[in-house]
Amino acid sequence: MADEIFHPEEQVPESGVYQVQHYRHRLYHEVTMLRGTTFPVCSECGHNVRFRLVRTAPPIECDRNFATAKSQAAGSGALGSGATSNTP
Repeated sequence: MADEIFHPEEQVPESGVYQVQHYRHRLYHEVTMLRGTTFPVCSECGHNVRFRLVRTAPPIECDRNFATAKSQAAGSGALGSGATSNTP
């Protein structure tokens, strides 16, 4: 998929860093796009802009260490707002 070129108004297939290739007015640059959003139209070159996936970057909620901590914090309710724990 890294060599696949995406066009404006197509759905972003994977969250990650994409190289943006403009038409004649700007050098390539990188942006972060989230899966399920839409590749935007450029205000300068319109639909002539292209996107190429450089590397995937899944949301932190997909990481097992952070997903577990998030669900435990949400489910326990043991620590009120502003409270801290001495447990590492």
